[in-house]
This record gives sequence, C-alpha cells and structure tokens, in this order.
Amino acid sequence: MYRICTSPHTLAHFCFAVLLTALLAMQTMLTAGPASAQEREIVPLRILEALHMDGVLDEGVWQNALAASGFTQQRPDEGQPASERTEVRVLYDEQTMYIGVWAYDSDPSQIIATQMARDGDLADDDYFQIILDTFMDRQNGILFATNPDGARYDAQVRNEGRSEGRFNTNVLTDWNGVWDVYTSRNEEGWYAEMAIPWSTLRFETGDDVDFGINLERQIRRRNEQSFWAPVIRPFNIAQVSVAGTLSGMNLTRHDHRYLQITPYSLGGATWTYDPGPSTRDEDFDGGVDVKYGLTNNLSLDLTYNTDFSQVEVDDAQVNLTQFNLFFPEKRAFFLENGGLFRFGVARETELFYSRNVGLARDNTGALRQVPITGGGRLTGKAGRTNLGLLLMRTGDERFGETKLEDNIYAVARISQDVGEKSNVGFIVTNQRVGGGDYNRAAGGDFNLAIGPKLAVSGFLAGTTYQAGEESESGFAGRLWSRWNGPLWQFEGLYMGVSEFFNPGMGFFSRRSLARNFGGFHEVSARAFFTPEPTNSIVRRYFPHIVLSATFGDDGTQLTRREHYHWELFFTGGEQAGITLDRAFRRISENTRPILGVKLPVGNYTDASTRMHYTTNLSKPVFGDFQLILGQYINGNRRSLNLEGGLRAGSKFTIGPRYELNDVTLTDAVSAERDITAHLFGVRTSYSFSPDVSLNALVQWDTNQDRFVSNFRFNYIISPGSNVYVVYNERRDNGDATEALLGDPLDRTLIVKLAYLFDL
Repeated sequence: MYRICTSPHTLAHFCFAVLLTALLAMQTMLTAGPASAQEREIVPLRILEALHMDGVLDEGVWQNALAASGFTQQRPDEGQPASERTEVRVLYDEQTMYIGVWAYDSDPSQIIATQMARDGDLADDDYFQIILDTFMDRQNGILFATNPDGARYDAQVRNEGRSEGRFNTNVLTDWNGVWDVYTSRNEEGWYAEMAIPWSTLRFETGDDVDFGINLERQIRRRNEQSFWAPVIRPFNIAQVSVAGTLSGMNLTRHDHRYLQITPYSLGGATWTYDPGPSTRDEDFDGGVDVKYGLTNNLSLDLTYNTDFSQVEVDDAQVNLTQFNLFFPEKRAFFLENGGLFRFGVARETELFYSRNVGLARDNTGALRQVPITGGGRLTGKAGRTNLGLLLMRTGDERFGETKLEDNIYAVARISQDVGEKSNVGFIVTNQRVGGGDYNRAAGGDFNLAIGPKLAVSGFLAGTTYQAGEESESGFAGRLWSRWNGPLWQFEGLYMGVSEFFNPGMGFFSRRSLARNFGGFHEVSARAFFTPEPTNSIVRRYFPHIVLSATFGDDGTQLTRREHYHWELFFTGGEQAGITLDRAFRRISENTRPILGVKLPVGNYTDASTRMHYTTNLSKPVFGDFQLILGQYINGNRRSLNLEGGLRAGSKFTIGPRYELNDVTLTDAVSAERDITAHLFGVRTSYSFSPDVSLNALVQWDTNQDRFVSNFRFNYIISPGSNVYVVYNERRDNGDATEALLGDPLDRTLIVKLAYLFDL
C-alpha cells in the first residue's frame, strides 16, 4: 500500500524541495524581462492651495490638468472602447492628492446607486475605482472606490489580489483609510471629487516620484467594466503589473514625521440577568491610539486600553462539520495592514489569526471581549523589504466560571520582493500565557508569478507548545499552483500536516483530523471554464470541478470530495447554479460530535445536490434562494437558505434571512436522531448621509437557543473621527423560558467618542 510518512524528516525534505523550486523559479524571474506594464501616463498638476470639496468640479484649476481618458472595455466587448466617455484628472498639494472624475452618461436616468454607507458592496452599482501602487513594486496597491451617491469603499491589495483557494486574503476589504469623497449629478452624467491625504499612503519621497496607477469604471445596466490601462480577462484592477504610471510628483517636502493621535472616551452600562439576581455595572473608560511615521513608508502604531465596543456582532452559523468554524476579523486596529501578517491558507491554516488577541468565549459559548492593556505595531516597507512587527498584552479576566490568564502576543513577519511580481518571507509568533505556558510557531513561504498567467506558492511551518505538563511539536507544508487563462483556469495543491501541528495564535480548522489520525496529506485539483458569449441572455458560464482527498500516514484514505458545479450569470443580473457533491469520510472514536450527535466508527459515503437562484441585487426588491437535498454521512439532510431584501435608493435597506437545517443521523448506539436547526435574522441599515448611519442586526439561533440583537449608530465627524452609540442584547430561548423572545441574559449600552488629531 502507498505510504506517506509525516515524520519531521519527511517534512524537512519536503521543505528543501519547495525552497529549491522557489529559488530556481526566482532565478528565472530575476533574469526574465520586465512585466508588461502599460505605457499609459498621467502627469498630475501641483497646486498651491487646498480645494473646496463639493463634487461639482467647477474650479478652473481642474481644467488646467491633463485628462486621462480613452477607457477600454473588458466586459462585455473586450478590447472595444468604453460605451460612455470618462475623464479623470489628478491634482496634488503638500497635504493631499485630489482625483476628479467626469463619468459622462448619455442616459443619466439609468444610473444605478444602491449603497451609501462606508464599505458597502458596490458590485451592483455604477462605480469608479482607482488603485495606487505607491512603491511601483508591481505587486501591491491601495484601492479607493465610490459610486454616484458618494459611498466610500477602500481596500489594501497584496500579491495582485491573487486568490489561493476558496477565500482571498490578498484583498483586505475591511481596511478603512482616512480619505474623503463628494459626488454630484446633472443631465450629462455623474462626477466625483476624491481627497486622499498623503498621510494615508506610504511611499518613497523625492522630487520626481512615480506611482503605478489604474482606473476602472462600471456601468451596471450594461454589465460593462472598462479600464484606463486595459486589463484582460479573467483579471481585475488588482493586477497592478499592467497598470500605467502617475509620474513626476515633487514629494520632497514629505520627509517630515507625521503624528496622529486618536483618544477615545466612552460611557455606558451593562445589565446582567443570569445567573442570580440582575446587576448593573457602569463603565466609564478611555484610551488612546497613536500613529507615528518613523519614515514616510514605515509607521509605528501604539495603543493603550484598546476598545472595540463599536464592532458589529458576528453572523450566526450552524456547524455541520467536525471542524472549527471561522469568523472574520472586524476590529479596525487589526485590519489595518493586516495583509502584512497573513501566512498560510485563508480560513483553514493561518499561523496568525488576530481574533485570538482580545477575544475569548465564556462557558456558555458567547464571545467576550478581553481587555487589551496595550500594544504596538510596526509596519511598512524599506526598499523591497516588507516588515510587520506586533506586540500586544491582554489582562486577566473572568466570565462566570471561565478565568483567563494574562497573555502576551508577539508576531514578526518579513517578506522580500523578488523579481517583478514574486516574494519570499518568514514569520515567527510567540504566545506567552500567565503561569509559564507558551505556544510558538515559525514558517517560511514564497509567492511566484511566472509570466502573466502562472502563479506558484508554498509554505513550511512548525509549531511547539507547552500546556501544563504537555509539550508537543508539529509541522505543516503546502505547495499550490494556478494557471489563469481567458477561458480555462486550473489549480493544484499538496498539503501535509503532522499530528501535533498546533498554531495557538493562528487558526487551524482541521486540527481534530490531524490529531485523530496521526497527521494527514491532502491532494486537490480544480478546473474552471469561463466562456462569455455575445448576444445571449447568459453573460457568463462558470462550470467547474473540484477533486480532493486526504490520506493518513499509512496511505489510508480519510476523506474524499467530488464537486461538480454549473453556474450561470445572466445579462439581467440574475445568477443560477446547480451542484452535485459526493463525499467520503472516515469517522474515528475521537471524531467530534456533529450537531451534538456522536457518530459510530466507520467509513461513510454520501451524495447531495445544491440548487440556487439569485435575483438582480441592484433592484429595489432582491433575493437569494438555496436548497440542498441528499444524503449526509449515515443519514439525510435538507437545508434551505432564504435571503432577500427591500431597498429604497441607497439610503435604506432591510434584509431578512432564514436558514433551515433538517438532518437525520444514526448515533453510536444505533439510535436515529433527527436534528432541526433554524436561523432567523434581519439586517437593517439607514444612511442619513455618507457620514451618518444607523445599522441593526437581529438573530435567533434555535441550535444555540440564543436571541441576539445589535444596534449601532455611527456619525463620522471627519475622516478618522467618530461618534458611536451601540446597544447589544442577548436572550436565552431554551425550553425553560416562556417569553416569546426568551429571557434576557445581558444588555449593554455604550456611547463612544473617538477623535483624530492629525499633527
């Protein structure tokens, strides 16, 4: 029988092979010609006085600047001129870069804008976006976007936004930079006036500075995306290697250090009803965040008594697997430059997962905030070296019967750009727990872009930990590749994990699989076909197939997955698809219960089908339907997911959600168990303006017997300065309660003011 050993020696050999492959490929990259950057140029106009921001663009200085125009379609008619004229001009002074956008439209009544709130999804809107490659490294950039109603959307892009699996962590959409935008409309189209302070960007100073730049406009009613520097399918604006140039800027006066201080104060109260009699705890607190520019491209962030009370609660999830669920980071301090610290496989195997810092679950499973005493972060770029250092400390905390010791968290992440679009790096993490326990991890990785279509990446990591008398070490390694063509895309990967691999500061969803079977090896292949017909009701076909399997140390198969998916994107904005799935899994004595059911030891094969339909999400009434029917391990499954919404322009949206999971399983004593789990939720938002919004999220989870509500009012005084009013409530919906919404567990009301002083 085929046998693979998960010993450290074998993984060390794997590491050597991966690094040798990387070095050989990088030698090729270093001797190859330059990437095919566009010979398109914008020469910005330097001005002496700050502009009056109103979105009208009627100041004479705008007409003195040269216009960037001549946009080229990527979709629907690739290579053809854009159907509507777009002009962009760039100005700058000592404090700010200004971008003026003239988005002409022959039928302004058909302009679509569904979002106004910060970081709203603009995919179903008319929009304009700009990406700036401030270091001209042809790999990374900062993205800014807006729509006709002045919504602000921004993101940090690394490694040209390449996705290495199901989830993309190379585009950090939750980053919020300090910038502003105003828009207007008339009978000729819509207009945008952006102001991006130099303190928001990192760059090398000088008297003749160049940035990489590209511009994109979407006309939603035509499903048209056009670029100033053309980008071929299937790529997008994140492909900065083909961007044009923003040239000749005199930034010599930006060598001075910048300093931003953001103190906060908050007041509020928490009412606790269970266990015992109700209590009220008043909270009046304060803290401060400091950002200091050591150089113009290297910044130091310090935080004291950090608070995240304004962060939205997590969406409820039902876990139908034996593995851990992933919840995304939402706290601004950890989101800023978070891409620098990414290492591993997104949402599956990450050596650093920032939600382990300052968040923990109590004995009821509720997520609680652990006080962060303070910490610091150093991030930036020196030459072609990317640097990220993080040090945080949390205090002692007790939640009912759960007591958490103080922790110190340290992370060091360094990567080096190599060639035109490649890099190598390493990471070290160290978590020290009060009492002397620790968890440490270290690893090296590489990302190679071999030509415009082929990407290869890999990593090798090791961990060691001590918890009381227990002390173990483990290893994990991965090699992945993807080929992107205009019609076909292919992916392949190998991953090996030893039994005791345990990144305590990270996230490893399949740790139980490794522990139960002494480690595992995974192989996977994916193929995608993406034709885009013309003169058809179907805008794009997206059939694809995924085959994957994991094996134990002795070659025994542990899991297998066959995924056959046919997806259709219609010209009207609708989307439909059908999926056939076949799965095999081996259940051991130590396999975690699924939905509370302990399964008998054995091998199980099941098959199911998934159907879904999504309406045009830009319409006032929209919805999504998903149905899953079939076998599930040793039983059956019926799952229904309904989501929809009602929208009034870009100001108001209400979106109900319902999820049903009806699962039948046979447990370890041969008893049939029927588990039904319901999730009800409603998400509501109202934007009084782009700077004032009210959001609500109400959720009822019958699996956890919890009713949770979260209400947030946010007033943006100025970019970086905010007022928050937040109300949270949790209720118990267990069998013992007679109240419709359950008995209250706790309520919290917080008012918070944070003000940015830009010195």
